[in-house]
Amino acid sequence: MAKIFMSMSGEGRGHATRVRSLVERMRDRHQITLFAPGDAYRFLEPIYGAAEDVRLFEIPGLKFHYVNGKIRLFKTIREGFRFQATQLPSVMKLMTDEIREHDPDVLLTDFEPALPRAAARCGKPFLSMTHQHFLVACDLSSLPRSLRFFAWFIGLAVPMHYTRQQATIVSSFFPIPLRKSWKERATSLGPMIRPELREGAEAAGLLTGSEPQPADGEEPFLLSYLRKQTKEAALSELQKSPVPIKVYGLGVREPIGKLTFHEIHAERFVEDLIACRAIVSASGNQLLGECMFLGKPVLGLPEKWHHEQRINAHFLKQKGCGDFVTLETFQLKDLTNFLEHIEEYRTRIRATCLGNDGTDEAIAIIERHIPATLTGAANS
Repeated sequence: MAKIFMSMSGEGRGHATRVRSLVERMRDRHQITLFAPGDAYRFLEPIYGAAEDVRLFEIPGLKFHYVNGKIRLFKTIREGFRFQATQLPSVMKLMTDEIREHDPDVLLTDFEPALPRAAARCGKPFLSMTHQHFLVACDLSSLPRSLRFFAWFIGLAVPMHYTRQQATIVSSFFPIPLRKSWKERATSLGPMIRPELREGAEAAGLLTGSEPQPADGEEPFLLSYLRKQTKEAALSELQKSPVPIKVYGLGVREPIGKLTFHEIHAERFVEDLIACRAIVSASGNQLLGECMFLGKPVLGLPEKWHHEQRINAHFLKQKGCGDFVTLETFQLKDLTNFLEHIEEYRTRIRATCLGNDGTDEAIAIIERHIPATLTGAANS
């Protein structure tokens, strides 16, 4: 049994979901400690807060900053530097103390900057598992010129988080080749699928191409996950939908038109994700990966200034697995056009992405870095 420390970014729930997919397949044979900020901690605390076999620490973390409901890129960058000066040192001290006390065998970060620095203080190597490293490690030549520029620009932040990782795992919903300079240093693999999603998909027959089935008496519906900064103008267009849409991420509200609003609840969200016809959603990598795994077409609604999600949405459309329009320009006609082509997208997903799960491959890489003295003892 090895001791494994994992830290993660806290912006959205994708990082925490990705880490949880690892934890649930490793907790039976390893001692795991998690460091999670923001949304990630709020997602994981009900699951691991009282667990005896997994330790969970809440830490401060980097996040996007908004003004009047819009991402402000330069404010986000400025606040990132302020975080490094004011909060990062205390997080590093916490992790340094934990490393020295517990002497972990493997340290893994999902785009969180304090653990690599604490590892360096203690003279220990660390591993990286992110989606964000696609910005520097993958071939993005197929992107439009404007997005290639922003990929380069926001990619400058990747080595600012950390460098010198012992291994780099790039998890993405879309298959994309590594750049020549990264082929010996990185592994590109599929999305991390949480066990309850895989089990639900298998029980529903989705991995063999069966059509999703809503609950008895329930009309076929779309599922939407939106960021809390979503403007009312977008909701005004969504409420004109000809089919029901279950909306997560905005809290509980009174129904509007065909929209119903639901609190974030991990189990119910998974159930609805399995049962829905398709997704109309923000374009985070983890959710897109889960949709591709399940065979669910996606209409992506990335924010105009959230360039990482715009890049994700571009690849979604390029692969023929869905469509996208920026959240700020979304209109009913975009949804109508998506619904008209939904079966084409579903067919493409089944031919290319259905059932794709990179979790086992990621775990194999992590366990290869467990010291030989431990693995030898386990095998003896």
